[in-house]
Amino acid sequence: MNTDKKILTPEQKARKNELARLNRAKKKELKKTELEYEDDSDDPIDLSPDDVEEVEEVEEVEEVKVEPVEDPEVVRKREIADKRRASLALARAKIKPKSQITKEKNDEIERMKQENERLKKEAEEAKAVKPKIIKKYVKEKPKRVPQERSETPQRQREPSINYLAEQSYAEQLQSRLRENMLNRVMYDTFM
Repeated sequence: MNTDKKILTPEQKARKNELARLNRAKKKELKKTELEYEDDSDDPIDLSPDDVEEVEEVEEVEEVKVEPVEDPEVVRKREIADKRRASLALARAKIKPKSQITKEKNDEIERMKQENERLKKEAEEAKAVKPKIIKKYVKEKPKRVPQERSETPQRQREPSINYLAEQSYAEQLQSRLRENMLNRVMYDTFM
């Protein structure tokens, strides 16, 4: 199966057939005229001067009658080309130069600036006429109540002088470090 063939609509088929008929008819006419000219040139004709004048008049008349028949395909292509030229001319007419585009952009920016200034003036006039009092209700956030630490041992009072005298300096440092670490861990986890 050949899938390269184009599928034609019935209108396209009819047009194609008509063009083919016209081309065949033209070819037949051309062949007939060629055969007639060949037959005329083979037979020598003795013509009197009066006959020559009549033949020249007939030839002139025949020349006037013969109109060049244009191929419908050529006519169609010429029409398409004319339409394309017209559409291209229209498209070229719509093209704007860069200077015009930049000018339009600058004008648009100016209009926007003027509009902004006008709105600012109107806003200032509105503020000057009647200042509005805006009441803001502030909701108080519930205060966070720190939870009591029931599990952690409360800090002991400073040891008495007698107790300090009995403990060595290293033991004091160790106990303080242990307390600080516990306090830090508790603070990080619960706060």
